[in-house]
This record gives sequence, structure tokens and C-alpha cells, in this order.
Amino acid sequence: MASQQVSFFFSKALVLALVMAFFSAAPVSAQDLAPSPAPAAGAGVSLPVSGAVVGFSLVVSALALLKH
Repeated sequence: MASQQVSFFFSKALVLALVMAFFSAAPVSAQDLAPSPAPAAGAGVSLPVSGAVVGFSLVVSALALLKH
């Protein structure tokens, strides 16, 4: 009985994911008509946090995952 509930839950989740993918893949024709602006020179990706903070977060998350 429990396996049927889990299977039903996953089938509902799959249908929801497919519907969301369908709507997100719909073309937006209004944006195709306007030209895209030129990128600013030297406008690279800048993170608001340092790499050490991101690395520390990844290490703590990995340790929490392994401990579980």
C-alpha cells in the first residue's frame, strides 16, 4: 500500500515537472524583436561573497551529508 502512495507521489511530481518545463520553454516573441544591448567592457562575474565563504559552505554541507 505504501509503495503505491510513493509511486503516485512520484507520478504527480513528474507531471508537474513536465508542465513546468513546457511553460518555461514557450517562446517569448516580444523579446526577439528588440536587439540585445552590448555587454559592458570588463563586466565579469563578481560574487558578493568571497570564495572562502563558498568553499566553507560546501565543506560543511558535505560533512553534514556524510554524517547523516
